[in-house]
Amino acid sequence: MNTRTSRMLPAGATNAAIADTPSRLRIPQPELLCSLGLALVLLGLAEASARFGWVSPMILPRPTQVAQVLVEGLRDGYFLANIFSSLASLVAGFAAAFGAAIALAGLLSTSRFAERVLTPYIIAFQSMPKVAIAPLVVLWLGFGELSKVTIVAIVCFFPIMVNTVQGLKVRDRDHDELLRSLDASRWQHFRLMRMPHAVPYIFAGVRIGAVFALIGVVVAEFVGTNAGIGFALLQAKAQFDVPGVYACLVILMAMGLLLSFATSLVERGVARWMGEPNTASGS
Repeated sequence: MNTRTSRMLPAGATNAAIADTPSRLRIPQPELLCSLGLALVLLGLAEASARFGWVSPMILPRPTQVAQVLVEGLRDGYFLANIFSSLASLVAGFAAAFGAAIALAGLLSTSRFAERVLTPYIIAFQSMPKVAIAPLVVLWLGFGELSKVTIVAIVCFFPIMVNTVQGLKVRDRDHDELLRSLDASRWQHFRLMRMPHAVPYIFAGVRIGAVFALIGVVVAEFVGTNAGIGFALLQAKAQFDVPGVYACLVILMAMGLLLSFATSLVERGVARWMGEPNTASGS
């Protein structure tokens, strides 16, 4: 924007015009540049440490070797097939856990009787390490996708349910009194007041549940399947293929970042659709 154009704009319009500049023309944030710079420095140190023998290759392979394994595995379809298997089980298990968690949370938040009856069982089951249940699930359902989906659903069910219950119990007094004065039904209270106020809590649970879902799918692939990134990691470990193990870890990190990005997009879309501020995670 030149000086002549800026003089023609009314007061305060210059900043607005700059704010409306397309994102492709904006300078990247310093935090992003620092993160990328730190990543490059760490990769350079790892490459030098492995190349000059400062660290054993059985502990830390060269990043260029890991990149080569990744490229070759993606090119021949080996990693793609395993990624698809893991993501399919993760999405199915997470969807089942989300639906069950929302339904149970709605019941517990609206019925004191159900809450008092079911809470001891929920606490007892929640305190049990979910990883310890995985071998039992495999014995029940056998090796295959069904056991993977079930383990993922069990692992990520409780974070979503607990956060949703807390959110549904939050009440705005003015909003509540308004609905009562209009003689709103219990369902209208739930739909118009409780659910909108619970959105930030629900997505806080969704974020935690997404991380647990990734852990659950890897655990399931460790104990009871013949496909998935966890299975590929076990295969690489059995062959003492350290670059292959690191390649699987890189894929898992990428999957975690993808899940975080996807949940953020859905959260913003739902908050915008419901007219609620996006405050679940400070994003």
